[in-house]
Amino acid sequence: MITLPTSLRNALHRFVPSNFHDPFGLAKRLIRSGNPAALFAMTSSLLGLILTPLDRLLEIHEKKLYRRAPQTKFPIVIVVGAPRSGTTLVAQTLIKHLPVCYFNNLTSIFPHSPITANRLFEKWIRKEEITYTSYYGKSLHLSGPNDALYIWDRWLGKDRKNLTKHLNNNEKKDMLRFFNAYTGFYQKPLVCKNNSLNVRASRIAGTLKNAHFICLTRNPLFLAQSLLKARKEIHGNFHVPYGIGDPSLATSQAPDYIEDVCRQVLFHEEKIREEQRKIGARRFWIVSYESFCREPEKLVKRVSEIIFGLPFQPQPVKPFPVSQTIRLEPAVFERLKKTLNMR
Repeated sequence: MITLPTSLRNALHRFVPSNFHDPFGLAKRLIRSGNPAALFAMTSSLLGLILTPLDRLLEIHEKKLYRRAPQTKFPIVIVVGAPRSGTTLVAQTLIKHLPVCYFNNLTSIFPHSPITANRLFEKWIRKEEITYTSYYGKSLHLSGPNDALYIWDRWLGKDRKNLTKHLNNNEKKDMLRFFNAYTGFYQKPLVCKNNSLNVRASRIAGTLKNAHFICLTRNPLFLAQSLLKARKEIHGNFHVPYGIGDPSLATSQAPDYIEDVCRQVLFHEEKIREEQRKIGARRFWIVSYESFCREPEKLVKRVSEIIFGLPFQPQPVKPFPVSQTIRLEPAVFERLKKTLNMR
């Protein structure tokens, strides 16, 4: 396994899960997938490295925007949930059908100057229609939605699996200035997505008082299956977790990967309920992925009317298919089912 320089690893973290292993193996798997969104993410990563000096130069003006930004009252909707629980689909649907702004893929090329870069280059960025095409949360086109985890790293830290990080007063002020500036620039509510906030939404809820959280849950068996597939496709190894897992495993004897992924699923279920208790059900909605797919228009209408205070304009939001296909070897799938049923 080849070790990459820290600067290059940090750049790659804009596009792939943190703590990934074997980056060259990952690149081969992305290319082999042939998925357009995966290939676009790799291209964007390279472009981001090349344009880093320009990004840093634009950052000087960007910081002035933050300091001058007046307080705004535009709502912020943050879609959260365990990885592979349907958060990308929900965020894309809300962005497509509601009058909102969002973090686009251009911000991944200019992570230190997202507002300034959009202001400078928006004339040359073709506004593509939001589609439901993605590869592990990565979308197509510079105008396509982006998780923008690199922006959240400013306040939550670059170790995205560290659940002990609390925001200090300066970080809280910086975060509030940024969101005031971003929503003020577009003069619209913001919809964004960050999977890891389902286990630490309460850390930012007190600062972003206009933020609402839509937290996705999914059938535990098929969530566990999807997480295992992600481990193999992203890390090339069933034993390397994809996304945040149960931190108690770090100090105990590691179980086999079936036990590990099941504990990851159950950990997220527990944390979701805990975060809702801390924040309150009014601001932290728990939404079933399966129910959303059956009636997506119901959630779009609810967000429009309750959070944005806007009458929902009737429009067709077609149901989505819910995948319940067994995609693992039968013996592995049965072990998942047995392990989850035992708890």
